[in-house]
Amino acid sequence: MRRVLLVGLVLFAGGLGILSGDEPAASTSPLGRKLAKLKKQFEADGQALKKKLEAAKDPDEKKQLSFQLKELHALTANDALDLAEEGKKTEDGLDAAVFVLKLLGEYQITGQDMDKAAAMILENHIDSPKIAPALEHMAGCGPTGLIFLETVVEKATRPEVQALALYYNALAMDAKASAAEGPSGDDVKIAHFRGQAADMMEKAAKLAPDVKVGNDTLAKAVANEVASLRIGPGHPVPDAEGTDLDGKKVKLSSYRGKVVLLDFWATWCGPCKSMIPHERDLTEKLKDKPFAILSVSVDDEKKDLAEFLGQEKMPWTHWWDGPKGPVVKLFRVKAFPTLLLIDAKGVVRNKWVSSPGNEVLDKAVNELVAEAQKAK
Repeated sequence: MRRVLLVGLVLFAGGLGILSGDEPAASTSPLGRKLAKLKKQFEADGQALKKKLEAAKDPDEKKQLSFQLKELHALTANDALDLAEEGKKTEDGLDAAVFVLKLLGEYQITGQDMDKAAAMILENHIDSPKIAPALEHMAGCGPTGLIFLETVVEKATRPEVQALALYYNALAMDAKASAAEGPSGDDVKIAHFRGQAADMMEKAAKLAPDVKVGNDTLAKAVANEVASLRIGPGHPVPDAEGTDLDGKKVKLSSYRGKVVLLDFWATWCGPCKSMIPHERDLTEKLKDKPFAILSVSVDDEKKDLAEFLGQEKMPWTHWWDGPKGPVVKLFRVKAFPTLLLIDAKGVVRNKWVSSPGNEVLDKAVNELVAEAQKAK
C-alpha cells in the first residue's frame, strides 16, 4: 500500500532507531495495526528528512528537502485515507481520517483527499472528542477548513466538541483578518472579523470551559485570546509586559497618563527605519508634554537592536520582544511597522499598519496630547 516518494527519498536504519522488520505495537484490530505501522514509518521518514534539512547548507538542497517533507505528508495522507475508507464507521477508521487531516493540514494541502477525510468524519463521527486534532489543523486550511468547522459547530450535539469547533473557527476568522491587514487593508472589515472571532470564543468558553486546549483550559485560552482580538481603536489596551534593554520587566500601564505611540519595528525593516528621523523630531518637540514613544523590536537577536541603537539616535524606550515574543503575539502583529496610538486613559485611538505619514501622525498625536493636558 505504501507509495514510493517520487523524489527518491532514501530511508535508512540505525541512528534513529529504525530497524528493518520492526513491527508496531500490537493493536486491537488488523486496521489498527496497519495504521500504527503507517504512523511509525511516517515518523521514521520524517525524522530522517528533518535531520537532513537541519544539516543542509545549500539553499537549493534545503528547498528540495522541504518539498520532500511536504510530499511525504501528502503521500502518507493518501495511504491513511485508504485505511479510513476501509473502516470508516469504526474508531480505527476515525483515527485514520483524523491522521489524514493532521498531515494535510500541517501544510494546508487542500484537495480531494482532505475533502474525503473531512466528509467521512462529518458523516460518521461528528460528536467524537477524538476529532479535536482535526479541528485544530483545519483552522488554517482556508474555505475548506472553515466549511468543516462550521459544519461541526452547526451539527455536533456534544458541547465540548461544539466548543472546540467554535474556538478553532474563531482562529480561522482571525487568520482572515490578519490576511486583510496591510497598507491598503480595510480597518472596518478587519475589526469585524476579529469581533466575530471574539464572540465565537466567548460562546465556546461558556459551552465547555474546562475542555483542554494545549496546556490550558478553554476558559483560560479564550480569556487570553479575546483580550488580544479586541485590541483596536475604541478598546482599552491590555496591560502588556515587555523587557527593556537592561532586561527589566516593564508594564504598559506604567505609561498611564501619557499618550503613547507603540511602534512595532525591526532594524531590517526599511519603512520602519525611514520613520526614525520624524519620531526623533516628535520626541524633541513634545519632550515636556504627556507623550512617549515605546518601540518594540522584533529582531531575531537582542544584540542586533543594541548595535543599531549604538549607531542611530533613538532617545526613547525600547523593548526587545523577538519575532515570536509575548507582546507581538498579544497584539497579533504580522507586518512592520505596525503602530498603535494610545490615549492617556489607555484606550487605543488609532492603528496603522505601515507609516501613516508625518502629517497624519502629528495631527493624531497632537490632538490626544491636547486632550490629555486639558484633562489635567
